[in-house]
Amino acid sequence: MFSHTSQYTELHRTILRGEQQPVVKRCVECCSLYHCPCCGPDMFKPTIKSKCLKHLQGHRRRAIRHKEFFIFKCHLKCRTAPHFHCVSCKSTFMRKDGFLKHLLMCEHKDPKVVVVEVKSEESSPASEIVTTRSPEAGRAEDMSVSDRAKSLVSGKRKAYLVQPSCPKQALIVLQSTDELKVDQGPTCDEMAGQGSIDEIVDQGPSGEGDIVEGQVSTNEPMKSPVDKGNPSVVDLSVSVGDHIVSNSAENSHATETDVAIQTLVNEISGHTTVESTVPQRPRSDTQDLCPFCGLMLHRKNLQVHLRRKHPEQLPRQEKPAPAQVKNPKQQRLPLRQQQKIAMESEIRDVFRHCIRFPIPISASVVADEQVDTANEKRCITVLTCWSQCDLERGKKLLFSQRWTLLCKHDKIEYVLPSGTSTHIQGELLSCQSPFGPLRAVFREEAAHQYLEVWGQNGLEKSLDLTALSKHGKVYVDAQFACLAWSPCEKKLMYVAEKKRVEPSGHALFGSANEDGEKVLLEEQDKNLYAEDWGEGLVGKSCPVLCVADLSKGAVIVYAGVPPHISPGQALWAPNGRGVLFVGQWNEPFRLGLKFCSNRRSALYYLDLKGKCECLSSEGVSVSSPRMSPDSCWIVYLQGHVFGPHHQCLSMMLYDMKNRTTSVLVDVVRRAEKGQFAGIYESLPPLCWSADSERIFFSSACENYKAVYSVDRSTGRVTQVCGTDSLRLDNFGSVQLLTIQKDLMVMSCSSPLQPPCLRVGFLSSVDLAKDMQLYNLGRADVYEGFDWQPMLIMPPSQEENHQFCGLNFGAILLKPYSPPERRKTPLVVNIHGGPHAHFAAEWNATAAALIKLGFAVLMVNYRGSTGFGQDSIESLLGNIGSQDVKDVQRAVLCALQNEATLDSDRIAVMGGSHGGFLACHLIGQYPDFYRACAARNPVINAATLLGTSDILDWRYSSVGIQYSFDRLPTSHSLTAMLEKSPIIHAAQIRAPVLLMLGGRDRRVSPHQGLELYRALKSRSTPVRLLWYSDEGHSLSKVNTQADCFFNIVLWFKEHLN
Repeated sequence: MFSHTSQYTELHRTILRGEQQPVVKRCVECCSLYHCPCCGPDMFKPTIKSKCLKHLQGHRRRAIRHKEFFIFKCHLKCRTAPHFHCVSCKSTFMRKDGFLKHLLMCEHKDPKVVVVEVKSEESSPASEIVTTRSPEAGRAEDMSVSDRAKSLVSGKRKAYLVQPSCPKQALIVLQSTDELKVDQGPTCDEMAGQGSIDEIVDQGPSGEGDIVEGQVSTNEPMKSPVDKGNPSVVDLSVSVGDHIVSNSAENSHATETDVAIQTLVNEISGHTTVESTVPQRPRSDTQDLCPFCGLMLHRKNLQVHLRRKHPEQLPRQEKPAPAQVKNPKQQRLPLRQQQKIAMESEIRDVFRHCIRFPIPISASVVADEQVDTANEKRCITVLTCWSQCDLERGKKLLFSQRWTLLCKHDKIEYVLPSGTSTHIQGELLSCQSPFGPLRAVFREEAAHQYLEVWGQNGLEKSLDLTALSKHGKVYVDAQFACLAWSPCEKKLMYVAEKKRVEPSGHALFGSANEDGEKVLLEEQDKNLYAEDWGEGLVGKSCPVLCVADLSKGAVIVYAGVPPHISPGQALWAPNGRGVLFVGQWNEPFRLGLKFCSNRRSALYYLDLKGKCECLSSEGVSVSSPRMSPDSCWIVYLQGHVFGPHHQCLSMMLYDMKNRTTSVLVDVVRRAEKGQFAGIYESLPPLCWSADSERIFFSSACENYKAVYSVDRSTGRVTQVCGTDSLRLDNFGSVQLLTIQKDLMVMSCSSPLQPPCLRVGFLSSVDLAKDMQLYNLGRADVYEGFDWQPMLIMPPSQEENHQFCGLNFGAILLKPYSPPERRKTPLVVNIHGGPHAHFAAEWNATAAALIKLGFAVLMVNYRGSTGFGQDSIESLLGNIGSQDVKDVQRAVLCALQNEATLDSDRIAVMGGSHGGFLACHLIGQYPDFYRACAARNPVINAATLLGTSDILDWRYSSVGIQYSFDRLPTSHSLTAMLEKSPIIHAAQIRAPVLLMLGGRDRRVSPHQGLELYRALKSRSTPVRLLWYSDEGHSLSKVNTQADCFFNIVLWFKEHLN
């Protein structure tokens, strides 16, 4: 039998002998870490030596033991899938069972070099030695004996016959050439002078026809059956290295190789054909062996296997008959491609499932009718408006639902089904009249804006605002927009862009607009730069107050607003004798307003004569003015100018009779665990109780969002919880939509449950805490995963010594999985802002990630809202360090508390400041995170200084006080650069996915391009997605779906 450990066989790196250990060396080409010798960098990322050795132990446990060899599974690029290498030939196998069969059969295969000694009678011309080198050695077992013998001399082969004059030996060498050459060897006397046959062979080749490899052994002569008169059997002695294989009496069974060589020798010497005496291996009549990989297959599947796995070798074989080949269009795709298609389809289906749940955006009481006066029974109709994403259309759809409540003594007895939802098309703003059944709607169709009034008899009034040409586009944003009915319900007030008078050649010096104001008209006016209010408010520069007179069908633009003031958030004064509005200062220039509650503004009163008066303090920021039902009180929110872009606000109370202002709810510096932590968001449009004694609002508190009430007289704040059966604190987030006639409508959700509606009456002060609640449907959807809030106290070395004792929060969401299953990869999700908040509410992105097998950790680092003003101010001057350490600490706590999380598969994602932190983390902890996805990240704060719409935050974030006349200095620019992720770009090794909006006014897309170029120049894996028509939020439905799809594919590629 031939030896499989010939000195001429080079073992693959995945084959080790005995207890030999794999060699692990530090990489000096692409990184300074350690690579697995059995896996490519795409399969196993370079890591530290201890983790690499631990990984190799798993390889050894799964290795195949064959004789003295350990055969590891190879994950290199030898083939497209993991496979095994044979120790004796160059065959590779993906399936373990087929490889084990091959190892047993490979012992009968031809070696690379075979030396055969043929002994004959003294009367024969010469004995013969045949040496063969066959490149087809690994495939010979599937051929017949005659075919295999012919294959040794067929094709491009060259035979050299060295025939010495000594009658005992003859040498034949077969090589791959195109012709046959015969040369006479040395005589016996010459050989005697040179030495023995062994010595001659050991000297190596001396001419064109000499032996290239192998040696001849004649130390032990063997008797041949030819000597006994049997010419059909030849005594063969085969030598490879130091091993001899013979078909003499010691080896009575001839191998296939012996018979093939014997047949070749007989054909050359003129002997008769040798009959095969090779024992046949048992094989099923319906199974065949693949000639290339040795896999045993059913005969009807063999041709399919050849076409799929060996398309390059197939032309060398006999082509299948046309009848056996089915339609090529019906052939299946390769398995890996099928798996990829199935995975992509699963990602889209999961995201479509999670994003399809509608979100309530508003609610109003549209009818309240008495049905039984004696028993005080009444019927209340609640109209709700919802937003829902439609992936097929690629946009958000609006629809409305009506709910009918049967009530008795301010208690709901029965809730009638809502019926079919109604699609709202083209609606921009809407408002229900306070007393009558009228509904005002702003609608946009075919580039025209219409003001419609709907009543019981359908459309009662319609104004084409574009055709009237009194103003520009109507504002529909949260910063300026309003739509308010006058007390007489004959007028509607709203905010629109001031009409720009186009330049005219007939009026070069000046003309008057509809308000009598002079507007300079010059030819160069069309090229003048017009400021706007930044991200999300592009093109909105000069808002004006407009009033539509429904009885006259006319629109009036209010005059008297100071030119340095931009009005918005307007409401009617008592008896309709004037208007109240919030005026934003636009001098010396405008700054970004969206997500910023620190812009200088004030509360103003404008009477019908054009006299404007300021009601609030100067040098503060004001928002959300709300009039009480008795028209005696106004509450509004007030904050500081500059500093944190979003902050804890105080609630102010203005007395309309005495014209005085007082603080109703002050700023909360720090809060006890679970207690009221301050006001951080706008008030609902209707927030007063019917008796004008209490104000209701929603606000963040640690990792939650809750509804609170404040008593107007005492200023005491109380959380609205509900009864034990339908408690609001069972949800992670409760958002107040409206309160009208003491009926509260709230949107409730949790990470497991999409939003649903809860309604309840507030009948007295004592029941403000525990009120009777009812469900309005959509409460039976629960997703199958787990979530838990976390409160984390940073260690002493990570404390902010100016603001000691601050904690921060996080929310961990993970799928249900038994302990014996594989550990779950973790995705760290970081919110932007930085003064923003992750509430324990329904999050479609997080839910979809969990359904796809990830765990999600959402971190509310110090500086997030919901933890007091001290937490917000602690971040000023500490970005890039304190917030980075908080996120890393939260991840370590989650790994410590949850054994099911995989510490070797952690990815990080975030947008805006969250992207800023994500890039910091992969730069400061390069061996900890395996992948990163960042949306519009801040990369270099110094270069962002001249391009961002919130210039003030660029200074405040690094601890520098801002003023409008401040100019950049080397000190300030250095401070911004030192706190930017770009300084850690050289240490980043995790693959990075960047998603940028081409129209981002808050964080220029060139920030992401700066990191992209830095990583590309260092051969770090990076991919950039450019959305040319998107802004900072990347909020379009198609963009959201594409971002999520690419994020999941990126994480699956680099975490698995």
